Amino acid sequence: SDTGDLEGKLTVAYVGLEAMYRRLEERNVDEVARKKFLEEHVASQIGAASEVELTNNPDWASSETPLVAEFNLKIPGWASNAGKRTVVPAAIFTASEKGMFEHANRVNPIYFEYPHQKVDDVTIELPPGWQVSSVPQTQDQDVKAVAYSLKVEPSAGALRLTRKLTIEILLLEAKLYPALRSFFQVVRTGDAEQVVLQPGEIHASN
Repeated sequence: SDTGDLEGKLTVAYVGLEAMYRRLEERNVDEVARKKFLEEHVASQIGAASEVELTNNPDWASSETPLVAEFNLKIPGWASNAGKRTVVPAAIFTASEKGMFEHANRVNPIYFEYPHQKVDDVTIELPPGWQVSSVPQTQDQDVKAVAYSLKVEPSAGALRLTRKLTIEILLLEAKLYPALRSFFQVVRTGDAEQVVLQPGEIHASN
């Protein structure tokens, strides 16, 4: 919106082991608890206060189809003013990666519960009259065991944000920790990039 709020529909599909673990974790609770579980998981991925409401009834009983959850999402004040311009983050669902592997040294091996991939594909409609001034450079880091990409594509009145983080590791020796730490520093740097927007005349004059 022209006040900086980000609001719309969100669909999250958990597949493979991601779906299985969530179904197992919530198998003995009621629908109210499951709703809260999914809403809190989405909110935990956003690095800002947000309003998340589950709007569908996910299929908790199946073992084969993806676990699909649909939400109404609102992030108040997602865009911020920078002089006569407005900036918005180039990525949204990144909070879980912000604190990963920040320490310089590691004694024990690094263990991941299972290899996984996190894919975000978000389209943001801009308020009427707003223009895109600049977008961050495309990020594409692939070191085989881990990979990260981030791309911002402007179009008429909209932005498309695509981000992919792939972890194909179960166990990593401590001696390889510096390379993994360096990779996640690249991820955090990319996630912190911003899109610069030029608001419409009415907004800019306020």
